[in-house]
Amino acid sequence: MSAFLKVEKLSKRFGDHQAIDNVSFEIEEKKLFVLLGPSGCGKTTTLRCIGGLEKPDSGFIDIKNETVSNSEEHIFVPAEKRGMGMVAQSYAIWPHMSVFENIAFPLRMAKFDKNLLAGRVEEALDMVQLKGLGARNATDLSGGQQQRVALARAIVGRPKLLLFDEPLSNLDAKLREQMRYLLKEIQTEIGITAVYVTHDQSEAMGLGDELIVMNNGKIEQSDQAKSLYNNPKTKFVGEFIGTANMIEGDIIQKDGNSCKISLKNNTNEEIITARISSNSVTEKAVLLFRPEWISIVKKTRDKQENSIDGAVKTYQYLGDRSELIIETEFADIKASVLDDNDYTLGEKVTIKINQNKAIVF
Repeated sequence: MSAFLKVEKLSKRFGDHQAIDNVSFEIEEKKLFVLLGPSGCGKTTTLRCIGGLEKPDSGFIDIKNETVSNSEEHIFVPAEKRGMGMVAQSYAIWPHMSVFENIAFPLRMAKFDKNLLAGRVEEALDMVQLKGLGARNATDLSGGQQQRVALARAIVGRPKLLLFDEPLSNLDAKLREQMRYLLKEIQTEIGITAVYVTHDQSEAMGLGDELIVMNNGKIEQSDQAKSLYNNPKTKFVGEFIGTANMIEGDIIQKDGNSCKISLKNNTNEEIITARISSNSVTEKAVLLFRPEWISIVKKTRDKQENSIDGAVKTYQYLGDRSELIIETEFADIKASVLDDNDYTLGEKVTIKINQNKAIVF
């Protein structure tokens, strides 16, 4: 299957800042791809280059086998001729227009058939769950409703590509979650290809068919959410996606895809077996394990394999799980466990690390 969107060797510099550095990726039709990363990583600049709002310094962009940007051949199709819809962080609702007219605006600009216009707008209103609100003044709506108007306006023209630039960041947590489900439902229902920019991991993992993690203008890893979480290829991805415990140590043995890492301090040493991220791991390395990749054993005299002794520093019972911070000789370790045990502050415990999950960089 040929790529619906192809970005090849894309670069963009602003003064001394290299915003995008030789970025390449492909997107399949009817999929939602998420560009994820911290502020300043290049994700929004990449999106704006795709949308025609920024002109790349080098590289090319193809959409549905049509070149819309190619620096070598001096091709740059203007944003309004790329057939895209965009939902931005700011709702950009026109206060002097009704909800209906806000949504109808791109159709009127495109000289859409007047006989079909009302039906198309009503269809978009229904899709974003605003049926019957077309006559309202757009600014009389709540923030969540205004965001849905912006979404309806973006999809009403049936664009070939839909771009989202942190569209939910101005909403509260509950509305963000509701909109996340609605966005995915609409994108799947109408079968539109979408590129979504966010720094929010939950949003990215919940929405994306595939995620592209960016850092300092480059792609760190591109994969499905589960693989990014369980099999990060770099320390940055492991640390950025989800919560991670990390302890520096020395590789003392390699055996295929696993290794033994020595954790040392002035008085003690623990040997932990874990997966190895790549064959290029050097002697100095970092052990990474998620809070739920460990179990907690009440202190016993028997030495536990793949374990570290410690004491309970904090304990919170959250109903479906317990979250603890265990103070050890090497680091404070975050734990998330499903057991029904009660823990007391200062209690001596042993954390046992799952060697089939933990990973070394």
